Amino acid sequence: MQIDRRSFMLALASSFVAGGMPAFARERLYVSACNDAAGVSNLAVFTADGGTLFKTQLPDRGHDIALSPASPDLVVFARRPGDWMAVIDRRNGAVKVVVRSPEGRHFYGHGTYSGDGTLLYATENNLETGQGVLGVYDTAANYRRIGEQPTHGIGPHDVAFMPGKELLLVANGGARTDPASGREILNKHRMEPSLALVDPRSGEARYKVDFGSDLTGLSVRHLAVASDGEAAFACQYEGDPEEAPPLVGLVSKDGRTRMLGMPDEDLYRLNNYLGAICLDGSERLIAATSPRGGMAAFWDRSTGRYLGLAPMPDVCGVAAAPEAGTFIVSSGNAGVKIARAETHDLARVGGSDLDRYMWDNHIEIVT
Repeated sequence: MQIDRRSFMLALASSFVAGGMPAFARERLYVSACNDAAGVSNLAVFTADGGTLFKTQLPDRGHDIALSPASPDLVVFARRPGDWMAVIDRRNGAVKVVVRSPEGRHFYGHGTYSGDGTLLYATENNLETGQGVLGVYDTAANYRRIGEQPTHGIGPHDVAFMPGKELLLVANGGARTDPASGREILNKHRMEPSLALVDPRSGEARYKVDFGSDLTGLSVRHLAVASDGEAAFACQYEGDPEEAPPLVGLVSKDGRTRMLGMPDEDLYRLNNYLGAICLDGSERLIAATSPRGGMAAFWDRSTGRYLGLAPMPDVCGVAAAPEAGTFIVSSGNAGVKIARAETHDLARVGGSDLDRYMWDNHIEIVT
């Protein structure tokens, strides 16, 4: 673990106030997994103006990060299909514990805390049946696994609480995997993608949206939930590469879905693959990133209007920037930039040392 002087001073000054937010949250901080020039996997916390507060070495490549609403904890999940998650103190980068997936299960790279921070829910695979589960972890017991609930689908990836923090929306990608086979999809011609709204207490599905036989290859992967209960979702198409179905959709709080359109020539440039999706600070605009296509795409959520593309090689990570209508986007080989949705242009984060890292799939806001 490497901590610079500024990070050290922030850690000394930090204290958690009611609601769990740190007292030093005067500027926006971001967190993402990344690799350094030596190929070492890390977790890094950085600012919107390009300063790196600290980086912490990880067991291997990380994927997404969940942040506790009630403590300094954050959890970074292994890149799917993985067998570890690391609990880290977000004030200073100290590793508290590395939790391994139980026998017969593996992680899918995402998770979320309960509203009071007492439980962590992680998307997992039952290796024997291929069915998805939500592993339930007790944060007060050093993240001991205390149970699981069904996700009502195969290959759950992203998961997010709906407003009110009572029900979980799960993106069941439909793809069955096994760590022994790496990232190979074991049921490529029998995928069952769906969205499920799950009660984590009872395991009941309040609704399930199946994408049907015509879209069996349209793997639903990532979510961005708005405060009004509507969620944007991003997909990866595993069917005929010559086909190009829409990759971004919206699901209402009662389960009605609609896909968002874009011109065919721009859709083809996404290469049937989106790696992340995000709402801006106003929740009006959507950004979705395609590392395989080297493009970030933008829509107006309120109208469904397509706004355009911004080229950036291997772009994937995306988070809301401080100014409405803007996003922070990161790349595996082109650093970190600010993207403006309405004009779909990119600006380098000035004075930055962030170009030194190869950024992984997701960025989350720390404060």
